[in-house]
Amino acid sequence: MRSKRVKTGTPITERGNPSSVALDTKPVTEILRIINREDHRVAPAVKKAIPQIARAVDLAVAALERGGRLIYLGAGTSGRLGVLDAAECLPTFGTDRVIGVLAGAPRAMFKSVEGTEDEPARAARDLKKIKLTRRDVLVGVAASGRTPYTLAGLRYAHRLGAATVAVTCNPGAPINALADVAIVPAVGPEVIAGSTRMKAGTAQKLVLNMISTATMARTGRVFSHWMVGAGTSMSKLRTRGIGIVMNVAGVSRPRAARALREAGGKLQVALLMLLLGISRTDAEKRLRSNPNIAALIREAQHR
Repeated sequence: MRSKRVKTGTPITERGNPSSVALDTKPVTEILRIINREDHRVAPAVKKAIPQIARAVDLAVAALERGGRLIYLGAGTSGRLGVLDAAECLPTFGTDRVIGVLAGAPRAMFKSVEGTEDEPARAARDLKKIKLTRRDVLVGVAASGRTPYTLAGLRYAHRLGAATVAVTCNPGAPINALADVAIVPAVGPEVIAGSTRMKAGTAQKLVLNMISTATMARTGRVFSHWMVGAGTSMSKLRTRGIGIVMNVAGVSRPRAARALREAGGKLQVALLMLLLGISRTDAEKRLRSNPNIAALIREAQHR
């Protein structure tokens, strides 16, 4: 259920940090030690949020299984982190159903576009462009939890009936009241007050990695610890793909390389061809009927 509790006051991410007072007067090594000590607070804060992250993964898995998408929405650093995580899902997991929506994109991906996060109407327009529906899950990412663009996007998703998740570093922030699940790694004030590209950004990156990776694992795009949905469109990826085929199918490097060529570079197809002793056409047919490659591999191994 969506929480109705909203706190007021200065967001934690905007407050001064006692640990970094007079930072500019300290030797470089001490500055770095202070930053490093503060960074050590991030992983424990994320660990405390694992129950909420798990609920977000459940929502994302359900969305993908009903034909929907996992969509990140944000402005500034938060939005860029969403785009980064989404962009990596195609080469890593072979899916284009994870999308990042950034206020002011594409220009804002490379240069700050001031004011876009203060335009609530822009969020609905951006979500309409990607045809957000109730089958999708929308993850609003905002370090402060107060970004008008992101809040408006969650409200729009709620009106459509889509599942919603909030990722913020401020307990009690307004964004938490707008989401089905609120993920709040409370990392405390930044070394540079308000510079949420630091601890808050690191926490958000960890959370988004966890959401997408666990979702892909639960939907069969990871077998054991291998990225069996990965693409092989370049030399490094082909080499990685050959290694995955060798480990999963238990064949030699030459046999794995040949199977990958015969499969047209499609890692999933090559694996089924080897494990089941079937043709490329039959392997592709099986994948169309059941896109859960991990389940197909396990079934083939137990034949």
